[in-house]
Amino acid sequence: MAGQYAPPGDLISGLYGAFFDPVRDGSAAFFQVSPLSFFALLLAAATGYALLRRRPTGIPSRDARLLAFFALAAALVVLAYARSLPGMSASPGIVPDMRYLSPAYLPLLVIGVYALKYAGLDGDGVRESLKILFWLAIIDLPLIYVVLQVIAGNNPGGQVTFVTTLTYLFLAGTAVLYVAVIAKRASPRLLAYAVPVLMFLPLAWELVVDFRFATSCWEGYHFWIPVVQYIWYVQYAIFPL
Repeated sequence: MAGQYAPPGDLISGLYGAFFDPVRDGSAAFFQVSPLSFFALLLAAATGYALLRRRPTGIPSRDARLLAFFALAAALVVLAYARSLPGMSASPGIVPDMRYLSPAYLPLLVIGVYALKYAGLDGDGVRESLKILFWLAIIDLPLIYVVLQVIAGNNPGGQVTFVTTLTYLFLAGTAVLYVAVIAKRASPRLLAYAVPVLMFLPLAWELVVDFRFATSCWEGYHFWIPVVQYIWYVQYAIFPL
């Protein structure tokens, strides 16, 4: 458990470390791995504000029940690790995939995606987002990986920090845009252009983690899929540590 590897702290700092900023170098926080899940919090804030003002939330009752189910599932995962949360962000188990809270990824991601629908991102917007993400993955994903190896090939931790910083910058900007859309100050169509970037950056992080951290794993990391193993051999021959 996480508490076995780190000194105890308080619950608030533990939650912040696990979801936003782990103490351990090279670690990845929950919202860095799955930035779209952050919109679950924004949806909760928007509906909570509507309830406080005694206004309709705009969420159909059937959808509300499903969202409550997914929220409960995520909350139960967090509660299951409540005693370990204070030290979780400094634990080796947070590297590189935040495996402690991994069962909460799916329910929070579902709520986050619904939050985009709640803001008015329609089918046309989703198709536009997927098209942009496709071209980002085809063109920019290999490019950013090569650039990171050329600039900081011997510093995988620095690469992760760089990608993490970009992720949070774009997440902050997209969150502000989301609030503006909810407040009717911006078009939901703009989300179609911002969301693909948030989906692209964790893919860049995955490349660094999978293909660079694997190089330095002391236990002899081996990929299960042969084609991935050969790709790793090729990149290691070009960009050795």
